[in-house]
Amino acid sequence: MIIDVHSHLSTLEQWGPVFCGGFEKNYAGSGIDLNGTSERHYDAMGRVEKSIVFGINSKALRMSTPNDSIAAYARQHPDKIIGFMSIDPNDPGALEEMDRCVNELDLRGIKMSPVYQNYHPTDPRAERIHRKAEALGLPILTHAAFHFISNTPMEWANPLLYDPVARQFPDLKIILAHVGLPWFTDAMVMTRKHANVYADISGSMLRPWWCYQALAAFHESGIMNKLLFGTDWPIITFDQTITGLRQVNDVVAGTAMPKIPAEEIEALIHRDSLPLLGLS
Repeated sequence: MIIDVHSHLSTLEQWGPVFCGGFEKNYAGSGIDLNGTSERHYDAMGRVEKSIVFGINSKALRMSTPNDSIAAYARQHPDKIIGFMSIDPNDPGALEEMDRCVNELDLRGIKMSPVYQNYHPTDPRAERIHRKAEALGLPILTHAAFHFISNTPMEWANPLLYDPVARQFPDLKIILAHVGLPWFTDAMVMTRKHANVYADISGSMLRPWWCYQALAAFHESGIMNKLLFGTDWPIITFDQTITGLRQVNDVVAGTAMPKIPAEEIEALIHRDSLPLLGLS
């Protein structure tokens, strides 16, 4: 069983000009096609049993993927696709949109991003989202890693900012995306401290040295079970993610640096994340 907890479904128009412009500047020549369609996504998830899918809605960056389109895709493939809503805390109707997404669209979690949506994780506008999510049993997947858009608040990306959130809402399931890179030790201590805080490894294969260090930190602390498999499609593919994980020790080959045991890597790849997130 392989569960992908982190994949995007947005067209270039939905990503918006700010994100696309920054992406082109920082990933020029990479060959990455951000134009996500349901057909491309479904083909890309051929070896995945279940995939969590979402867009990002941000007033600050003019990113807009209708929650309705995510829900329509999930309805089309109910055995494979789990749709998450995207809620911008700056939207005055955020709570009403949450209710609509749960009651009418059957979306089962929330994608949020302090750096893209321009809010501090403990802001009262975010607090109301967290409170309602906990009450409804909706897991939150939040961007908690570095990024490339120059006018966004990088200081709001650190995983430690979710410590007061996890203390205030101990039953809220929180996934720290991208294993907190480059603050992977902060992501590690957060998942070690809080029973309902996890980290996904999506996109980390693009930075092999950081990825190795992140997994080493989790391995040395005995909490590899708090890591969840995710790709970050379309930014990185399923095959790239699998290969990167299985070759994670290559960056320290021939050295005395500790190796991540192969059995722990395979357990991460095949982890059934859905019961952990209340989604089974």
